[in-house]
Amino acid sequence: MRGVGKTTVGHLVAKNFKSSFDDLDALSLHFLSASSVRDVFQTQGEQTWREAETAALAKYFQSASRQQNPSQDSRIHAPPILAVGAGAPANLSSLRLLQDARKTGWRIVLMTSPIDVLVKRLSIDLGDRAALTEHPLAEELAQLARERAVFYSTLADAEVDASSDPAIVCAAIAALAFN
Repeated sequence: MRGVGKTTVGHLVAKNFKSSFDDLDALSLHFLSASSVRDVFQTQGEQTWREAETAALAKYFQSASRQQNPSQDSRIHAPPILAVGAGAPANLSSLRLLQDARKTGWRIVLMTSPIDVLVKRLSIDLGDRAALTEHPLAEELAQLARERAVFYSTLADAEVDASSDPAIVCAAIAALAFN
């Protein structure tokens, strides 16, 4: 979900593993030659964004598979880390790419936080996040959480509570990496 800390924690996990880190939002913006997710949503629409996410995700997995096979012994090869946008798994094309990645050894960690924690974080810094409904933030997040729950749960290899300090969340994810 938005505000759960995917990018913040992703950077920390990558640093911990001495691995590469990418953010699907940044890759999608690059694909569109755009500078703002919010601008893409406002000028080109959500469908354009979802198509860019899918294209960027496909390109990322193709590139990563040429560099290293994530199913190789992770004690020797640090896995690349990718923060996937919260809406990507709800797009069928992106969902299939993520499912295929799991079949080749990629691990998907679902980071969760209660809605009130997300609202607090996003109230401090909404960043470049686009509103997806006309509802107040708490209602929007609750609605999206309900709609996306099935996609998240079918993809996740593990779930981590991301309500606490990012360093603690990073440690929890790192502990999962070698299980």
